[in-house]
Amino acid sequence: MTLEAERNYLKKEGVYDHLGKIVNRVIAEKPKDAYGLIEILSRLVKDPPPAGAAAKAELSEDELKALAEHVKKERLLDKVPSSEEGEAMTVPCAVPDFVEEAEMFSWAGVGLGEAESYKVMCSMRNMAAKQDGYTKIRFWGKILGTNADYYVAEAARDGGGDAEEGEDMDPPGSGVNAFTYFVTTDLAGSWVKLPDIKPREIVAARMIKRLFSGDPEARVITHPFFDGKEKVLLRAQIARITADTVLCVRGVLMREDPEDPASAIVDNPEFAMPQPVDLVKQEAWMHMAPHLLKNGRTVHKELPEPEEDPEGFRAAKEEIEEDPPKDVLRGLDEDGLTWAVKQSGDTALYKNPMDPSGRPRSNAVTYVRSLAWPGAVCVAQKTSYANLYIGYGLMAGEPDFFPPAPPDVQDEPEDPGEAPEPSGEEEPAEPAEDE
Repeated sequence: MTLEAERNYLKKEGVYDHLGKIVNRVIAEKPKDAYGLIEILSRLVKDPPPAGAAAKAELSEDELKALAEHVKKERLLDKVPSSEEGEAMTVPCAVPDFVEEAEMFSWAGVGLGEAESYKVMCSMRNMAAKQDGYTKIRFWGKILGTNADYYVAEAARDGGGDAEEGEDMDPPGSGVNAFTYFVTTDLAGSWVKLPDIKPREIVAARMIKRLFSGDPEARVITHPFFDGKEKVLLRAQIARITADTVLCVRGVLMREDPEDPASAIVDNPEFAMPQPVDLVKQEAWMHMAPHLLKNGRTVHKELPEPEEDPEGFRAAKEEIEEDPPKDVLRGLDEDGLTWAVKQSGDTALYKNPMDPSGRPRSNAVTYVRSLAWPGAVCVAQKTSYANLYIGYGLMAGEPDFFPPAPPDVQDEPEDPGEAPEPSGEEEPAEPAEDE
């Protein structure tokens, strides 16, 4: 067979077209080992997926409008915040750069990814520009839900306030209500302020276990009964997680008067970040949020006068003895929780060539994970540290969602019937004694 005849035969059988499709697929996908994948590529070209499998579903007119609106809001995220009149707005409070913190969290194996972290930073900046009366707003974390996820921001108040009239709760700016929390399920949308929490709501939240739906106004249908919507339960869980997992390196904070345990907590100007070999010890870390008592408070109420109310005085004193208050700046071993401390990266020490007499530093990232609250982590690198929570808002080892049903009633054992009474053996006669 001549060369021309062979070429005509290959064209007739479609081999040329088949090889052309393989070459086009190699050019489009650029596989690392195209020669080794020639059989697979040939099979994929020969038997492509069904046309309906890759077909795109047509969107309705309403869905197209919603998609266009969402894209428009996404594009506004990275723009400078502006007022309704179009004037540029300045952020009135401090907002940490979450993109830089996300780099540290990535070494600990947690985070949201580069794109989502950038969206979080832009969304918080835009939200902070519209708020007033706050000194600092940081990204607290993300609570996962069944229908939508909550992004949570923590805002430090500028001064305090008065509690709601007739409500038994810590006033704004103190205790469990020291911070204000904002949530959103759409970083391109608006943030919603969560209500201040009451002690009885924290006590009730400890008795139930429920996944969040992503709707702050949803009813909480659970057992035992929870008197409040999902935003109240969400605020209670945030308070519990904050009290148990927000940490800092020991020595970062100190009492204004070291001899007075009730004095204000301030930054330690003489603090120096410990070396990596010291940070892997639990003793190098401490809490920086008030401890939550069993009654849902951070401090006990004042004792009544024993002469006026002897029974109330005795009951309050017993409660304090059973659940004594703990210092805000307490060690990790004082709460009875479990932790895991690890390091990532290069633990070697390097000196700054521009400052030979300076203290050597390390690029290692040390992180502390809470085993009691899966998803809570605190990281430290060089001179900075940060806290983050990403999880379902559930504590490890809590009771099931619903009480288990009682076990099946067991069948009565079969009656074996009457058994013959054992007759035993006749005792042998004793030998007669010789007279």
